[in-house]
Order: sequence, then C-alpha cells, then structure tokens
Amino acid sequence: MIKTIKLHTAVFWILIFAVVVAAILFLLFFDSSNFPSVFASGKSDGPVLVIDAGHGGEDGGAVSLSGVYESELNFDISQRMAALSGLTGIEFIMTRDSEDIEYPAELKSTSKRKKYDQKKRVELINGTTNAVLISVHQNFYPHKSPHGPQSFYSEIEGSDTLASLIQESMNMALYPENRRIAMPVADNIYLLKSVKCPAVLVECGFISNPEESSLLETKSYRLKIATVLISAYLKYLDTNE
Repeated sequence: MIKTIKLHTAVFWILIFAVVVAAILFLLFFDSSNFPSVFASGKSDGPVLVIDAGHGGEDGGAVSLSGVYESELNFDISQRMAALSGLTGIEFIMTRDSEDIEYPAELKSTSKRKKYDQKKRVELINGTTNAVLISVHQNFYPHKSPHGPQSFYSEIEGSDTLASLIQESMNMALYPENRRIAMPVADNIYLLKSVKCPAVLVECGFISNPEESSLLETKSYRLKIATVLISAYLKYLDTNE
C-alpha cells in the first residue's frame, strides 16, 4: 500500500537516483515487445497513476518520417513507465495493454470506434479513486522545424503543478535548449476535458522533425522519457502530500 509522505530533499533525490539506476537496468534487459499484456499494480487508498498511451487500435495517430505510428511510440513509453512504477512502488493502472483494441461489433465506422475507445478510457479514469492521469503523445507539424517536448494540463486542481514539473524535468534532461512551457490543454481534447482528476497530456517530441523522430525511435531515448515522467510524478507526490 502506498503511503504518501513528505520527503526531505535528500530523500527525494535518493528516489530519483533509484529511478535512474532502474532505468539503466531496463536499458540493458528490458524488451517492450516481450512485456506482459496486462501490467497493473494492486489496489490501495493512495494516489493512483493512470498511464494513458495515446491512440491505439484503429487510431494510429500521426506517422513519423520513417513510417512509425505514434500509437506504437506512445505504448512503448507507457509500458516503460509502468515497469518503472512497479520498481518504485507507485500505484498505477494503464488505459490500454495492447496496440489492439476490441470494439463492439455493431460499431462499423472508425470514427464511432474511436469515440467508443475514448469514452471507455474516461469511464476507467473517472472510476479510479485518487487518480492522476498522464497521457502520452507525440507531436506533429506540417513543417519539419518545430521541435521539443511540451506538457499540457487540464483545469482540475493540481494539473498545472504536475505539468510544470514534467516540463521542467523534460527541459532539463531531454532538451536543455527547449523554451516551451506547460500550457492549458486545448478545448477540443476530449479526454482531458472529460476526466475529473489532475490530468496532463505530454507531447514527448515532434515526429515530424527528422532529428527528434530518429531519437524517439530509439529504445534508449524512450526509456529516458519514461524515467523523466516517473521522476516528475514522484516529485508531484512529494509536493502535493
């Protein structure tokens, strides 16, 4: 059972060090293609991290310059977040455990199936006590120049704090020259506008940018992203004890 306690700065950095060590071990031994299809920790009364791998099923999302679907990158990063959560004792669930999504047979169109999937995710999140949502995505722009990760937060209290911590961590560890800041999520993002818990959407990078797309397609960089997100979440738990 997780018990959220106020951590002194030294203890917090010990936790961060533990996450980094765990990340190195996973970099050596972890293969997401062999990861269990269902990976969720036991129930507790403490905060529950909801790891949402954006898109999936018939909704592949954007496509990288080399032809990799965004949903695949999102899912791989989310699996690594789940693995690190298990190692560090974070209570968590995932909104999907596969690239495949089962849809009701009566839903014949892709748009209806996408809406069904989004509603099911909202039901899962809103049905989870003490949930905190991190939704993993990749950015895309018609031109190749935009780059850098960015976090977006919902209007629910605590969301802006988590988004800022994630943004600061990403800027420091992934993209020191990045000048992007945490921003309110757009009104047309159904998931974050529908959930009732602190929620952040993370655009891990631009798969329309050649250099960034190449990075995102490496296991080591995706593992680094997962480590940064989990570290920021740990700091959020400490800040919001």
